[in-house]
Amino acid sequence: MTSLSAMDGKLNDRTWINISESRYELELGNRVSFPINLYLKKRVNSPYFYASWMPEKEDDYRFTNKKRTPLECSTGTKDARSAALKAISWVKEKQKDCLRKITEYQEVKTKCLEHYWEEHFIDFSSTRASRKSVTKLINDEKLKWCSPTYGIGKEKWSRIRVDQISRKDLTKYFLTLSNGMKAQQKTFLKALFNLAESDFVGHQFPSFPRITKNQGKQVVHFEFDDWQTLMKTINELSRGAARSSISFEEYEGLEYSKKNRKTQRNWVDLYDALWVNYYWFLRSQDTQRLKIEWFTENKEKKEFICRNNEPKSDRKIENTRNLNDDAYSFFKRLLTRRPSKGWLIMPFELRESEGGSLNKVRRDLNFLLQAAVQECLPEFDIKDAIFTNVRHTTFRHHLEDEPKFGQYPDINWFAKNGLTSAPMLQKTYIDYIQKEISLEESKKKMRHSDYSLTKRVAV
Repeated sequence: MTSLSAMDGKLNDRTWINISESRYELELGNRVSFPINLYLKKRVNSPYFYASWMPEKEDDYRFTNKKRTPLECSTGTKDARSAALKAISWVKEKQKDCLRKITEYQEVKTKCLEHYWEEHFIDFSSTRASRKSVTKLINDEKLKWCSPTYGIGKEKWSRIRVDQISRKDLTKYFLTLSNGMKAQQKTFLKALFNLAESDFVGHQFPSFPRITKNQGKQVVHFEFDDWQTLMKTINELSRGAARSSISFEEYEGLEYSKKNRKTQRNWVDLYDALWVNYYWFLRSQDTQRLKIEWFTENKEKKEFICRNNEPKSDRKIENTRNLNDDAYSFFKRLLTRRPSKGWLIMPFELRESEGGSLNKVRRDLNFLLQAAVQECLPEFDIKDAIFTNVRHTTFRHHLEDEPKFGQYPDINWFAKNGLTSAPMLQKTYIDYIQKEISLEESKKKMRHSDYSLTKRVAV
């Protein structure tokens, strides 16, 4: 092969060399193999040649959404031929390294929590596709993984092999969560670990840190007198329309404005929503889903039976009967200002499935409820003026009015009628009611002492 002499000097002076195109000048035989995009380059701050090579995208282990940059390495020499030989040796090792890391990545990708999350989400979405509340269910499930504040997907260990996740990883993560969120995310993680079990037979997954429960405290509710004051105020805000028997056409014609939620028709809607939730023990999220068709009249017993077709957390669909006789006449009056079928509460408001915004009905009702409470119950904490506490209110009132609802065996059917459980009633309401009664009775038995009173001193 011809000596490089003069040509070699020219190569050494160049700042950019495609080794494949300069094979002859660099005295590289045809049998020497290397990528055609292997280059030699010089940097401003170094006299040496650097090897530069960009792997194909599918072979690059550096996964990024940004623009890719070539892999580079100093050859430690100023001589072009020596640099080329070192670059070829280097790139062959890098090709092996890329292949090894891609293989490892593919292995991790199918064995990390992210993989099992994708599998879980596909199954979760398909099994709930027929639910009318599917959008909310799916959004809530997505947040368990995707939330920027508590989602598991933001954790580094969500993208390593599941069998490499440690108790320390879980402990550190759970320290960032509130107690309520800890229980939710623990259940979610367990579901993902269960999916992974078949791929890691015999592996013992890390235990979860102990979740310390909050000390039990009484849920907030409206006392009966406050409830009466509240409903009276809402009727007054509606200018008496809430308690009037009006037709659907008259209801439709009530004062209303998209720019102002405090309008006559909205106050009527709030009044109706509160009594419906109260009489049929509904949850706040049920309000915007209620359909007129869900209610069946029993004229003989003077009651309406509500069949909640979208119960909480895919629970069994059950019927709920009103236990207060006032509910029957109220609902008869309510039906006169509604069409024969369709949405029961705020019937003119578009739901998300119809192109409306998510949870707008619930947001508007909570806004109006807080406005009404500020109007008539200034001592009531405004943050507790929400529809969630209407359910607490009705359970408290029913149990106070009829104590046998909290005693066996009546507590069982009372709980079932309210779509809850007897232990939940006992823990949330009955224990506190009994405590209050016992304290009042004991207080009456306490003896008085004349010497505990203040005596006026004569001057």
